[in-house]
Amino acid sequence: MMEKRSSALKQIQTAFGDRLKARRDLLGLTQDVVAQKTGISRAAIQAYESGKIPKGDYLLTLSEVLNCSVDWLLKGGMTCECAPVPVANGAQTTPAYPQPPEEDFKMSDMVTKTIEVLESDTIYRTALASNINAFHQAVRSERLLAQLEERVAVLEAREERWAQIEARMAELERENAGLTRRPERQDENTAKAVGADG
Repeated sequence: MMEKRSSALKQIQTAFGDRLKARRDLLGLTQDVVAQKTGISRAAIQAYESGKIPKGDYLLTLSEVLNCSVDWLLKGGMTCECAPVPVANGAQTTPAYPQPPEEDFKMSDMVTKTIEVLESDTIYRTALASNINAFHQAVRSERLLAQLEERVAVLEAREERWAQIEARMAELERENAGLTRRPERQDENTAKAVGADG
């Protein structure tokens, strides 16, 4: 059990260091510049990027200098909870960071761990069950939303096609009306010509 905790702590520390370095690189800052802006030594910055997790005040200072949240630095996530980063054309972008490599996440391990927690008589059981229910509802909602968006797109395409058909029908009706008037005019002209001759 102690070995598992040690391994998990090592993964968290490594991920912290990777996020810290990625954010620093994204902002175009060197370790020396971060050290100057934070008042933390360059050696400490190197240690943090290697996985050492700083104490509270240093962690807060780093998050402020790097314009990102302490939570994101520590826990990560799908997207960076960071201030936008200026880019060359004056626009701003909030960077998305990749998920951890697949070897850090095995479905079978997650299922086993989930079962272990749910079978325990701890408060974590209730918390996990609550989270599972919330995430399950979120996933179902996202799927439903995607299905509804597909249906809306189909209906919009149909509506556009009907508008094209209606426009073509109106055009054909105008052409038909014009063609109907021609024979009438020809008949009138013929009648006038016959009357003039007669």
